[in-house]
Amino acid sequence: MNWILLATCSALLSAAAAVAQKRTLFRMHALEFSFLVSAAVLTLSLFVPFTTNVLALPGRAMTVLAVKSVLGGVAFLLVMMALERNAISNALPLMGLTPAVTALLALLLLHESLRPWQWFGLALMLAGTWALELGARKPAPGTPEATFGTGRHRLMLGALLLFALSAVADRLLLGGMRVPPNVVLFHQNLIYCVMFGGMLLVRRRPFAELARRGREQWVLVVAIAVLTLGYRFFQLQATRVGPVALVLAVKRTSIVYASFFGGRMFAEERLVPRVAGAALIVAAGFLFLGRE
Repeated sequence: MNWILLATCSALLSAAAAVAQKRTLFRMHALEFSFLVSAAVLTLSLFVPFTTNVLALPGRAMTVLAVKSVLGGVAFLLVMMALERNAISNALPLMGLTPAVTALLALLLLHESLRPWQWFGLALMLAGTWALELGARKPAPGTPEATFGTGRHRLMLGALLLFALSAVADRLLLGGMRVPPNVVLFHQNLIYCVMFGGMLLVRRRPFAELARRGREQWVLVVAIAVLTLGYRFFQLQATRVGPVALVLAVKRTSIVYASFFGGRMFAEERLVPRVAGAALIVAAGFLFLGRE
């Protein structure tokens, strides 16, 4: 199947998942939510070990898969923390920078090339990021926020870098090592569950409270799990047959959909410049479509 169609399917499912995630995060903390969704996704993936030998991987592939899953899990948690504390139309568009960062990492690590207009695309992404901040309250000079950015910026920047590294690892696993996408998904969700569960134990979150929140929000959690499984599967399939940065450029159109519909649903402020900035960032990502 054409990788652009696969990436578009991933984008639509991802947008729906993001809006549902924001609604759920009004009712539970990011770490609790991340664990419950990962557990639900893993449950839906339990058929994989019965149809595929998930342990028949070389040691190098297993190592790359484990490291990639930890990076992706931390990035997912950072995004959920940003969505928990900020408007979806303000936090999510920063993830549109991922294709550019991934392309730069692929340039350095996989020796892929960038053309002049793709460097111009990086400049347009910076302009879109500026548009997101139009009319926003400026931090006082000399404060940590003025020097290092707000908490939202730090969370999304961390997620951006980790997702970019994870995407390069996806390309290596699926394209170079020929690991099946369903095996990658199964191991990834297993590691997510172990990692988030361990964090909950360290923070001594009561299991009874977690179970109660899960029962109250089970419909949304299961819906998000289905959407998450779907968009990750389509993204992995697209990455398997298409250039990694270009797949993400198409997939990240979900940012515009989620910012607009989520912003309208939650009555967020300054929606027009935020959606305009998101659209500019995503449109700039399409300049990478000339890259082979």
